[in-house]
Amino acid sequence: MKSVCSAVLSSVLLLLSAGAGHAAAVFGVELGDDIARYRFESPAVSERHELKMYEVVPPQPDSRFDTYAVDTHHGRIVRIMASSVDDRTPDAMHTLAVLRDLKQALMERYGPPSLALGEIEDAGDELRDHLVDEGGMEVLEWDFVQERPEGLGAVYVFLAGAVDESGAGASYCTLYMESPDYAELSEEARLHDEGREHRDTLTSQDPAAASPLQ
Repeated sequence: MKSVCSAVLSSVLLLLSAGAGHAAAVFGVELGDDIARYRFESPAVSERHELKMYEVVPPQPDSRFDTYAVDTHHGRIVRIMASSVDDRTPDAMHTLAVLRDLKQALMERYGPPSLALGEIEDAGDELRDHLVDEGGMEVLEWDFVQERPEGLGAVYVFLAGAVDESGAGASYCTLYMESPDYAELSEEARLHDEGREHRDTLTSQDPAAASPLQ
C-alpha cells in the first residue's frame, strides 16, 4: 500500500533543527507553538482532560513518514509525533532503515540515549509479526532529567505493528518529542480520567453514592 523512500542522515538532522525561539522542532513543527500556526485536522483525534491530539500537516514533511500529530494543552503544542509509512515486509526492513536513520541523527544531536534496545533486529523474518502481536515496544529514549536542551523533556522512538481491515500486518516507526511539562500534564490527565471513570461507575451502581450532597 505504501513504500518508504531511501534517506540520508543530513535530511534527518535538518528536520530535527531548533526553531527560531530555540525550542525543539521537527518537520517544521515547534514545541510550545500555538497549533493555530499550522494546518491541522479538526475535530481532535482524541482528548484526555485538557490534552487534545490533532493530526497536522507539517511545513517540512519527510517522505519516510505519513502520519504527523501533536498533543496540545490549551492550544499549545506539548508533544510532537510522527509515524513512518506502513512496511509490510516480514523482517520490517524499511521500518528498521528509518530507525537506524533516526538513531544516528538523534545521537548526533543529543548524545548517547538513556535507553537503547539493540537486539530488536535479531527477530529476523518474524519481526513484523512480533510487533503486531506485542503492539509495539520502545527502542530508543533520551530523558532529559538534568538538562533541557532546546526546551525538551524527552525524545523517544517506538516500533509498532498493526493489522488493517484486510488482515494484513505492517510495521512502522514512531518518533516522539515532548516538552518538559508533558509528563506532568499527561499524569494529571490520567488521574482526572481515572477519577471520572470511578465516579461514572459509582453512579451506574448507586446514583446516591456519587452525589456530593451525601
